[in-house]
Amino acid sequence: MRAGAGAEVTLIDINPARAELARTLGLNFAAPDDAPVDCELVVHASADPRGLATALDIAGDEATILEMSWYGVGSVPVPLGGAFHSRRLKVVSSQVGKVATSRRATTSHRQRLQQAIELLADARLDALLMPAVPFHELPERLSEILDPKSGVLCQLIAYP
Repeated sequence: MRAGAGAEVTLIDINPARAELARTLGLNFAAPDDAPVDCELVVHASADPRGLATALDIAGDEATILEMSWYGVGSVPVPLGGAFHSRRLKVVSSQVGKVATSRRATTSHRQRLQQAIELLADARLDALLMPAVPFHELPERLSEILDPKSGVLCQLIAYP
């Protein structure tokens, strides 16, 4: 995976089987209790409040936690006590539908889409894909696919 020069990227997951996926993607792997600390940037995408708590715990002074999870309409407890204020942490939301206002002067929507398409050309990302399910089988298979224990990260769907 592409990262800035000198950047060390670690996939943190409660599922130890994802260690192999991390290696395939060229990343380090750690369970939450063994995660690196004092990180400058933490990208959280588990959609689980415990994951967000871990992200806050491992962030270093004046770090940014980029929250990429979608929680729907539910409430999510966020542990803003402890060292949150003394470390001057920032929690920033993501929104993939448009370029942030602060970046629009230098990056157009078209440029961002082009960058995303270029990044998707990395064959290592194929490790995230599950074999295609025919569209007509989705009604029967959807609960299986969406089950958190399924291990499905990115389900391909074959349309007729």
